[in-house]
Amino acid sequence: MNNFTYCNAVELVFGRNTHREIGAHITRACPGVKKIMVVYGGGSAVKSGVLPAVVQSCEQAGLAVAAKGGVRPNPGVEFVRECIDFARSEQVELILAVGGGSVIDTAKATAMGVPYEGDVWDFFCGKAQPQAALPVCTVLTIPAAGSEQSIRVVITNGSVKAGAGVGLLRPRVSVINPELFFTLPQRQVSAGVIDMMSHILERYFTNTTGVDFTSSEAEAALRVIMRNGLKLMERIDDYDAWAEVGLAGSFAHNGFFGLGHEEDWACHGIEHALSGWDDSIIHGEGLAVVIPAWMSYVWPANPGRFVRFAREVFGIAADQDEETTIKLAIAKFTAFLQQMNLPTKLSQLTEREVPIREIAQAAAGAGKLGHFKPLDVADVEAILTHAR
Repeated sequence: MNNFTYCNAVELVFGRNTHREIGAHITRACPGVKKIMVVYGGGSAVKSGVLPAVVQSCEQAGLAVAAKGGVRPNPGVEFVRECIDFARSEQVELILAVGGGSVIDTAKATAMGVPYEGDVWDFFCGKAQPQAALPVCTVLTIPAAGSEQSIRVVITNGSVKAGAGVGLLRPRVSVINPELFFTLPQRQVSAGVIDMMSHILERYFTNTTGVDFTSSEAEAALRVIMRNGLKLMERIDDYDAWAEVGLAGSFAHNGFFGLGHEEDWACHGIEHALSGWDDSIIHGEGLAVVIPAWMSYVWPANPGRFVRFAREVFGIAADQDEETTIKLAIAKFTAFLQQMNLPTKLSQLTEREVPIREIAQAAAGAGKLGHFKPLDVADVEAILTHAR
């Protein structure tokens, strides 16, 4: 196990009707704040009644509210710049995201852009590191990205999808009410399930030794997500299933499962190149295509890790040779994705001809991608070719 420092100060508020309490939680967690900016996506937040309830809760707690809607999937830097200008003009002191990962990422990017004198994209291209940020709070409406507990933020600029991460961005308060997930489209449910699983897998597939505690916790979380994800395919308003999935998804990306690990993140790098090329690609669906192909390509780098994955996640007895065991586990994982109605091939992901060389260059052209098996452009080409 590697050395690490971990601090997660998110106040997690979980359960029925908790979105109606957000105002009181903000004033307690961030004393002195008087005016906030609420960021949200499309009309569903209004039509569902979530946004009015959140605004009412904040106003009842004595907070002035300025609202900014219009966040889209794969949020772009242009809209973030609009939000920064809006936040400055309204002189807000805190950003409250009401939505899923795209909304929360927009809120985080806005929060670190407001006090910065340069352009916010500087944080994503490596030109600058944020030294200050407005506090961020969240009301989660789509469990998937885990951004409600993470230090990470991902924004798109043209065809480039880039991330940043700093402790300043970890939300102060995050509300998770599983009731808010009952009306999600099945496609979003499925994409969200694999997204949260991917956050665990990117940390789980490591060459670091002596990480049995976090590995065992990760395996349990993966089993819980898969079991309850399938329940949601049968009944979208299963509160208990959503509670399990929502909680597991939140912890999937808060850093816990990677404590002391060298993490990988190659699959995210490849998918970001894919959805940067075509922003109509849903992140989770892109991951569903990339991950099985990545597994099939990299497992020889550390067969023991994949054998453990086969045994502990899928219950496959190690009574056959390693390669057979591993390929069976990948097949079972792929079958699960198909049960969740997710694409597992590029031909199912998009009708467009995928420019494999271009995507591989975008993913790994700047240097090796990932750590479990460091990938160059040719490796990524091979993985995408396998995924056709």
